[in-house]
Amino acid sequence: MRKVIFLFFFVFLFACDTSSYNAAYKDYYTNQQRYIESLLDGDKQKEIKALKEIIQCGKYLNFDIREYQTKLNKLLKKYPQKTKKTKQSNSSNKKETKKTIYSKYIKIHSINPLRITIPDTNIKTFTIKRKNVYKKVIDIKDAITPKFYKKKIGNILLRIAQFNKNTVRIVYSSNKPFKFKYEVKNKLLLTYLNPENSKSKPKLFLPTKPKKVKRKIIVIDPGHGGRDVGGVGLGNRYEKIAVLKIAKYLKYYLQKEGYKVYMTRSRDVFIPLKKRTHFANEKHADLFVSIHCNIAPKHLKSPHGIETYFLSPTRNERAIQVARLENKEIKGLNYLDQRVILNFLNRDRIIDSNKLAIDIQNGMLRSLRAKYSGVKDGGVRPAPFWVLVGTQMPAILIETGYLTNPIEAKRLFNSDYQKRLAKGIAKGIANYFKKNK
Repeated sequence: MRKVIFLFFFVFLFACDTSSYNAAYKDYYTNQQRYIESLLDGDKQKEIKALKEIIQCGKYLNFDIREYQTKLNKLLKKYPQKTKKTKQSNSSNKKETKKTIYSKYIKIHSINPLRITIPDTNIKTFTIKRKNVYKKVIDIKDAITPKFYKKKIGNILLRIAQFNKNTVRIVYSSNKPFKFKYEVKNKLLLTYLNPENSKSKPKLFLPTKPKKVKRKIIVIDPGHGGRDVGGVGLGNRYEKIAVLKIAKYLKYYLQKEGYKVYMTRSRDVFIPLKKRTHFANEKHADLFVSIHCNIAPKHLKSPHGIETYFLSPTRNERAIQVARLENKEIKGLNYLDQRVILNFLNRDRIIDSNKLAIDIQNGMLRSLRAKYSGVKDGGVRPAPFWVLVGTQMPAILIETGYLTNPIEAKRLFNSDYQKRLAKGIAKGIANYFKKNK
């Protein structure tokens, strides 16, 4: 009898939603996201749980899950599961919730029209009609709002609140009939209001431009720091020092233009890669910019140039070599892990990151070439940089030059050169936002 009860509990705990093909498909990819988070967090118990659910959903969907099964078997041998009290699973669930909760937050951009970034496109709408009360309701599933919003728009009251632990509810209410229209584009929910008793019907439900534009949030990530010196260049000079200087100048120029700016580090301190992207997500950043310097192997003849990378799978050997140097901190990721992470990347975010990389690369080249000769365009390339994994916004990594090149090594520690680099990056960011409003 005990075995039967335990088996039921085990199946319930790691159950895949097989109520429909779509539900199982969604669960499969949700658990792939959890699997990626567990790899970056180094949480083996969370990794095991995610693998079990991936396997269960994969079997239902008739996917090839042999590699996942092999990985799970190895983990279970090394980290045997405790089958005691359910309280332990509850506490681990709480820890998991704390780590992943930031990904469920909605982000309100404007109220009229209402523009909200939502974590998922799973929404439900319905109407409530009572005597002298008209309500339009939108439920956003698997979402969280940090606070209660209440706003009067003409004779319509808008309220946004947490309806239950997994649902954010938006309610429009009025004592007069009214219409609204909504649409969802790339996880952006837009709603447009139109009074029912208006004499002339509008041709389109078009949003009006908000009077105040919310300040864009930029997170700057100066690479390395503390015990991780990064590249060591000519004259025994450290990458971590040069990139911090450039990052501080960049922060100054961006703030001058009205951006809200955060830095993953503002002094010589070590920050793990996973914490850098978590920080950007917690700040609800619009862009993530990681700044580095390049180094070349001794057998190469002093290569030089500025390169900008965006996260994407690649077969380019040069990009792979650069990524390998920057990824030294992430250990223990096998081929399956790396492939899962890269294949899971959001295609729209890759495109946006590529656009951002192009604008920033052009901005730096123009700024530097106005004064300095021989500034080489190393190009914009895709590469598997783990510091960019997990960001929920367009993210790029800049290699500002080679510390192993005599000319660039001297320039990268020159304050005028650093300022021009920072101005070029800031100009590239401004151009990106102009083109992608």
